[in-house]
Amino acid sequence: MDTDKLTRAVCSFFVPGLGQLMNGEIGKGLAILIIFIVLWIALLSLGIIIVQTIFGIVVRLFAAYDAYNYDGF
Repeated sequence: MDTDKLTRAVCSFFVPGLGQLMNGEIGKGLAILIIFIVLWIALLSLGIIIVQTIFGIVVRLFAAYDAYNYDGF
């Protein structure tokens, strides 16, 4: 198992978009991070906790998967 890929995936799971930034995908990383923050705050302000939780898990898993499967190096 490639430890660099795993590191980027774990970073992207905890901070969505960070793994993409570490991969050099600046636009994609910032887009994921900004969309995550905006939608997270919107769902928080609406008080829909279950949807917010599911959204958070899905986005984090997608970001981690995407960061791990990057083959640009």
